[in-house]
Amino acid sequence: MEDTQATEAVKLVEEGTALWKVRGINKWFHRQYKIDTENMCLMGESKKWWSSGSTSGGDGAENSVHIVDITEIRSGWKTDTFNTVGSYFEKIKEKAASANEPVIEEGRSFSIIHGEAGRETLDLVASSQEERDAWVRALTYLLDKVRSSHQDNQYDLWLKKQFQTADADNNGSLTYDETAVLLKNLNLKLDNKHAKKLFDNANTNKRKRGGEQVLDSKEFVDFYHALLKMPEMEKLFKTHSNEKAGTMSAEQLCTFMQQCQGMGQMTAQEAADLIKEYEVSSLKSQEHLSFDGFYRLMLSNLFNIYNSAHQTAVHQNMNQPLSHYFISSSHNTYLIGHQLAGTSSLEGYISALRRGCKVVELDVWDGEDEPIIYHGHTLTTKIALADVLRDAIKPYAFIASPYPLILSIENHLSLEQQVIMVKQFKEILGDDLLTQPVSDDIKVLPSPEELKGKIIVKAKKPKGGEVEDDDDDDDDNTDIDYIDSEEQPAQAKKKVHKPLAPELAQIVNVCEGKKFVSLFNSFESDMCVHFPSLRENKAKNIFETTPDDFIKFTQRQICKIYPLGTRTDSSNLKPYPFWTVGAQVVTLNMQTEDKPNFYNDALFRSNGNCGYVLKPDILIGKEPFVHSQLENRIKSKFFSLRFLRSSVRFVGHHFMRPQTKVLRVKIISGQHLPASEKKGDITDPYIQLKVRGHPLDKQKQRTKTIKNNGFNPVFDEVLEVRIGVPQVSLIYFTVRDESSYAKDPVLARACIPFSSLMPGYRHVHLTEITGKSLAPAAIFVHVAIQDV
Repeated sequence: MEDTQATEAVKLVEEGTALWKVRGINKWFHRQYKIDTENMCLMGESKKWWSSGSTSGGDGAENSVHIVDITEIRSGWKTDTFNTVGSYFEKIKEKAASANEPVIEEGRSFSIIHGEAGRETLDLVASSQEERDAWVRALTYLLDKVRSSHQDNQYDLWLKKQFQTADADNNGSLTYDETAVLLKNLNLKLDNKHAKKLFDNANTNKRKRGGEQVLDSKEFVDFYHALLKMPEMEKLFKTHSNEKAGTMSAEQLCTFMQQCQGMGQMTAQEAADLIKEYEVSSLKSQEHLSFDGFYRLMLSNLFNIYNSAHQTAVHQNMNQPLSHYFISSSHNTYLIGHQLAGTSSLEGYISALRRGCKVVELDVWDGEDEPIIYHGHTLTTKIALADVLRDAIKPYAFIASPYPLILSIENHLSLEQQVIMVKQFKEILGDDLLTQPVSDDIKVLPSPEELKGKIIVKAKKPKGGEVEDDDDDDDDNTDIDYIDSEEQPAQAKKKVHKPLAPELAQIVNVCEGKKFVSLFNSFESDMCVHFPSLRENKAKNIFETTPDDFIKFTQRQICKIYPLGTRTDSSNLKPYPFWTVGAQVVTLNMQTEDKPNFYNDALFRSNGNCGYVLKPDILIGKEPFVHSQLENRIKSKFFSLRFLRSSVRFVGHHFMRPQTKVLRVKIISGQHLPASEKKGDITDPYIQLKVRGHPLDKQKQRTKTIKNNGFNPVFDEVLEVRIGVPQVSLIYFTVRDESSYAKDPVLARACIPFSSLMPGYRHVHLTEITGKSLAPAAIFVHVAIQDV
């Protein structure tokens, strides 16, 4: 029944219907929309033409959205735009019905969320609820179909795209000139004679078009494989297969997986199942693998250098106290831009929650009638707290995982609006809100498993039943000049102490905001539920001087580290130095596409992207302290010499036995490495490997440069690093383009926690800094790890 309804809905949207595109009050446009199912693209009419991505015309490229770029389909009013204009359109409904204006009702409205960061919205209104439901049903069906296809056949889709791109005349064949353009697009420089030879060898049908020899799609695939020829992988295949038959049996594949890939438990039946999944020829029925099948298998997640099991499911013990976990955390979550004049948006929360974030910030101030959220004393826009709770927190709190979500409240409200805030929390979040009080003698925080499905409020808590003054200076205040829209010039704002409403005690329990005084004070007087916040410079100074005590402090209670207020451009601190001393909540501006967020994403993928990663035993007191041999390691540029001296004590105290590892990564080859946009020429690539984590482990190695070949460069070079504290280390790969006149640009990257590295022959799958896949761009490597 559902498939029939979806099929009928797809037919409707293929033909197209007229929809209202809403961009704000008095900004709505009547446009014809349809879906091109052949190219899987939503297309909108702009003036007199159908847009498929052109940037010319009235509305430009925003009228075209590829289905694969859609993040979500939302029914009703669940975006900033709809929340802003919804009440307005309700008021003008009668007038709009009699005029040439849209009748905008929630039952007819839907939104398409798209773009790389999933923050772009296309807000649309249909002529009826039935039409809206058909659009939502069709888009959801096609989105599921594309996602499945994109995941399972990414490589084939990429090949098809290359052929279509090269086929400039759209006639299903390629001339030699079109093939030459393809070679350049593939980042490969070949002399004309060699390229023509490969073309002629692939042209088995000798088909002509306009007197010229051409390749059809099948011949193009042969041509492509001739280009891609990888002697290293072919040699590996021949070594472990029946050389005479040119195939690998299930038994041979099983032996290869056991001996070379560290998968000693694999059985012959499991190997046969892999052959059924990745072999595309008739050999599948014989349980034999061809080289093409072996190549497809080697590109799969099973051969990913980043343990695929760690990325796809929660595998860690989730029954330990909350303080024993790193927690994915967002700073000023409501902002999607600049700290002083950016936009406050629901999409900031939704994007962070979909990403796996489990600590979000709500900076609440008095609104006209109810609490609002914005960056106080700045020009940032404002959104209603109720809208955030109803349209972002409630529906998305557990979209990434069922583990608890912490709402970090920065409370600037009057007594009256604090009461309204508590009421909104209770009414909107309902049973999801944790309201059970903690006992006065609580010794250990509850675990993520115990708090599944719960939303926790972190805020200052009144101690009695009477109104109390918030007499603690909030460490979240920063020494910067804020812009006040009502006062010129800009002036510094001092903390105004406001009383705490007794009602707050009803919703604050396991995460109670507490001013940080000193580590000594925390050890003497803090409870495990106390949750202080520290600026990055203050935290850095404390753990540089007393790292052992900082680790002890974070074993019992959660500590939040946040960026300096002077980072008005929404830049970020490096999170990994704070992780090495156990800081659980290192908040980042998630709207910023930078290396700190890239590191953060890499770490939190290691436990199914559930938002929680169990800290290593050396950070939670489960391993005895003995000395190690890191005294003479590499000096860090990030930390002072004072910390280098103290870190000898820190490192030495946190090992049960010497833990130093030697990591050897043989960089065998690269494939489909992206071209440099700045350089505008064929890439001269090299691979760089960095270690990030404990300051004394900071180091980097690089390969030689391969000239004029980003398509299939062969490096055949071993990079070796010694890592003293592997438990907190990240391994960071970058592909760079050697340039004689500028800084070598980074073309692609990958980051893997040391604990998630897989041994043997692996592919490092490359992405942009946003995390967007550059498939099939990859580095073929061999990984070996040894104890010292």
